[in-house]
Amino acid sequence: MSDTVPAQNVLALIQSLRLTPPRLILSPPTQPRRASVALIIRMKPAPGLVFEGAVPNGYAGPVVPQEEFGVGMQFDDFLRLDWVNHPDTVPELLFIRRAPAGGGGSRWSSHIAFPGGRQEPSDDSAVYTALRETWEEIGIDLAESNFVQVGRLDEREITTSLGKRLLMILSPFVFLQTSPFSPTPELQASEVSTVHWIPMSSLTPPFDAGQWSYIDIDISTRLSPRNQLVRWALRGLVGKMQFGCILLPDEPDFVAEGFDMSMEFEEPPEGGSGTWYDASSGKRLLRLWGLSLGMSLDLVAHCPNQESNARLLTPGTPTSSRFRSNSTSSSPTRSTIFGPRTPVTVNSTFDQQWFSSDASTPGARTTTAMADSHSKPKSKLSVQIIEKRRRGVGPGVTAVFPRFSYPDVNFWIWVFGRRYRQVVRSWEESVHGPDRAADRRTNWSGAALSTFYQAVRHALVVAIIIRGLATLGGIAGLTWWFLRTVKASGEL
Repeated sequence: MSDTVPAQNVLALIQSLRLTPPRLILSPPTQPRRASVALIIRMKPAPGLVFEGAVPNGYAGPVVPQEEFGVGMQFDDFLRLDWVNHPDTVPELLFIRRAPAGGGGSRWSSHIAFPGGRQEPSDDSAVYTALRETWEEIGIDLAESNFVQVGRLDEREITTSLGKRLLMILSPFVFLQTSPFSPTPELQASEVSTVHWIPMSSLTPPFDAGQWSYIDIDISTRLSPRNQLVRWALRGLVGKMQFGCILLPDEPDFVAEGFDMSMEFEEPPEGGSGTWYDASSGKRLLRLWGLSLGMSLDLVAHCPNQESNARLLTPGTPTSSRFRSNSTSSSPTRSTIFGPRTPVTVNSTFDQQWFSSDASTPGARTTTAMADSHSKPKSKLSVQIIEKRRRGVGPGVTAVFPRFSYPDVNFWIWVFGRRYRQVVRSWEESVHGPDRAADRRTNWSGAALSTFYQAVRHALVVAIIIRGLATLGGIAGLTWWFLRTVKASGEL
């Protein structure tokens, strides 16, 4: 048994990413808005390595020459360099913290995200949007020779809080920094407050109990943004939404000019700030959740071997012979010669083509097709997709979906979630089973999202009705008791 080298895991991840056709979602006529983000990976050199041009005074040891820095190399050649394959070289992923809004009025105040933004009419393509937004927000030019685009993840539908309305289609692109030196960011202070390079081992499940937590979101502020009385009633009837999150240390690599790291971050009115103070440890932490968490988990899920998932991308930890054989099964020569697989175009779940005449719910046509293509009896699969995984469908499948603070709401979601569970099971079978063209053309994430939030809407209606009736019954009972007591005392 030998020591695993993180660079080999990153190489296997990128090969899987390039050999897995990404799903591109067609924008429906009713919502053409799109956005792009950049997921940037770098290999942080091991401590003690010295590079030409940065030799300390009096140093007489080995020096990495400039021709071995890796600038301008293809990703597979770069990931075979000696300094990249040092056991203590650390793969890291870049995140930004959005600038806090005065008064906590912004929904995305201090949110942890990837650089990116909305596509402009003048943008030539989705990847151009990612390049432009990254340059505008953090001053890093991904078109330079020390960066290479290595692939893209499945596109995602961004919807309102209950999945009722489509806001935009999001295109995630993955880049690799092919240099030991990262460019110094120039942060747009009005948009970005800090930049964080997070070790990818911190983003790899399973997570420790102290690393995984939940964020409470006050759904009443979204359902009734103006009426305080209605918000108070809804808060009591349905509780709060709870989204899973990863807790990360708040140790920024770069800070925007004028940003005060000692400031107290105000929570947005509905909750969900990306920055949180842990009173028990006395430390301030980052909270990675929502789409950013989902895309991070989808990226690390491309590591072919999930059996040793806790050790992937971690310097100096042992790996099994099974992982070594899996990591070399996708030939680097093949990935270089043939390049990434051709993307597959799928329909949005908000496109009218998804609604057949006999389908009463979004995604009905999809789950019917899945039932036809998987007519064999299905084994019981866990909705919590963490341990058995391959080819880029990771815990991000369901990690972005919330639960509720009231157990009965979660129960009703389960009751109405049969179609959602069918989608998740079929998605799982498409990943572990034989490769089918119909599976590749299915918008799995959109189908899971639409069917889940359909169950949520039904569950909320039932919970509100039951609690409303119980409240009215309680009030009626108290009124009857009070009147009877008054009448009895009057007779005395």
